[in-house]
Amino acid sequence: MSKTNAYVEHRPLSSEKGTATTHHVVIVDHKEVRNVSTQKEAADWAVTKGYAVHVARERHLQDRATPAHWRAYP
Repeated sequence: MSKTNAYVEHRPLSSEKGTATTHHVVIVDHKEVRNVSTQKEAADWAVTKGYAVHVARERHLQDRATPAHWRAYP
């Protein structure tokens, strides 16, 4: 059985360059399941829950299906 994917993204989402990140979220099955202040904290939490973690590159992109938008989290 394969692991469920978890995606870590920054917030707020914005198309404007220079918009500051205020927090990060963990998304599982298209739902935000955790809000934390740092990307590392979000990814580490998801790892401890047994998810296969994908961390967004800090860009303003919305297409999760494109692999180039993600990097593996150790």
